[in-house]
Amino acid sequence: MNAQGPDALERVVREEWGRLVAVLLSRFRRLDLVEDALGDAVEAAARTWPADGVPDVPAAWLQTAASRRIIDRLRTEAVAQKAAPLLVVESSRREGARVMADPGALVEDDLLRLVLMCTHPALAPEAASALTLRLVLGVPTADIARLFLVPEATMAARITRAKKRITGAGIPFGVPDASVLPDRLDTVAQTAYLAFTAGYSPGTGPDLLRAELSARAIGLVRVVLGLRPAEPVLVALLALMLLQHSRRDARVADGRLVLLPDQDRARWHADEIDEARRLLASEALRGPVTVQSAAYALQARIAAEHAIATSPDQTDWERMIVLYDALLAVAPTPSARLARSVAVAEARGPAAGLAALEGIEIPSTHRVAAVRAELLARSGDTDAARAAFDQAIAACLNDVERAHLESRRAEL
Repeated sequence: MNAQGPDALERVVREEWGRLVAVLLSRFRRLDLVEDALGDAVEAAARTWPADGVPDVPAAWLQTAASRRIIDRLRTEAVAQKAAPLLVVESSRREGARVMADPGALVEDDLLRLVLMCTHPALAPEAASALTLRLVLGVPTADIARLFLVPEATMAARITRAKKRITGAGIPFGVPDASVLPDRLDTVAQTAYLAFTAGYSPGTGPDLLRAELSARAIGLVRVVLGLRPAEPVLVALLALMLLQHSRRDARVADGRLVLLPDQDRARWHADEIDEARRLLASEALRGPVTVQSAAYALQARIAAEHAIATSPDQTDWERMIVLYDALLAVAPTPSARLARSVAVAEARGPAAGLAALEGIEIPSTHRVAAVRAELLARSGDTDAARAAFDQAIAACLNDVERAHLESRRAEL
């Protein structure tokens, strides 16, 4: 035992949840028991670690505690009365080298099996994404509900139904034949991108970003990419994620939002930018690609334009407009149109940006109003800018972003 800080449990749950679920599921093959048992283990740790100290290998402690709870539960089930003793022997044999392993060394193959089980085509894409976010990435059900814009109870029921579907349909915990993998890759990519985006746009609460969630999403893509190393959708998505993630240390200063033009570029992670640029130049993206792959690749190329500019005034905004036009041709989303309007404003002035902004609506977000407010302020229409800032502030649920908007309004 050691005396790590009180956030040790939160950290291990955040970083190791998916691997713990995967290892336990690999041992017991009982999805209906694994998550509850792991939750019980976390509750036990919350009670005992403050008094007894944090174990030297916290993930191993949680794994052992959860395993004991599952075995106890199996012993109470009539169908497991005779199998339980054999299960204990077999489990202990398999567990020997793994239970005391460093958390980072827990077997990635099990995590891959968990990802592919959660994204089985027997599950609807929305259910598969929600289940992957919960089991693999450990995102709380309440946060998943916010991502899907549904009540928490609705999302909890959706996840429960997905688990029952896996059990009822006999969906295996294993790596499928290579021929069926393409059917799951889009769902894996969509889920990873959803989690990554949630990390940089929490929407609610005191944090502007949750970089650890975005890092776990990157890890998920790397795990699956290890199985399909030249898969365009994964290569393009990883490049996009790395470019966005590379700026994490420069996005916030003293609890305040730092906009891209004001960020200290020396704090950007050059190694991640370099890796992303190599991915964009790889053979995987030189041939025909799917619409989803093209959308990720174009977004990554847009992010790369920011990354290669040595200063804000060196950004090639006209090139960005061309890339946004290409993106809108394959993925005409309101978010892409909004981002394009910003590029237009930078390249051609605020009046052109406001014209490009016309007709864009994104429900349940403050971002359109915030962009309009900035462009109105630049164009000198102070009264209209204040009104737009008021609208953005009223719609913004993130504390750091709202404080930034309030500060900008006060400057007018």
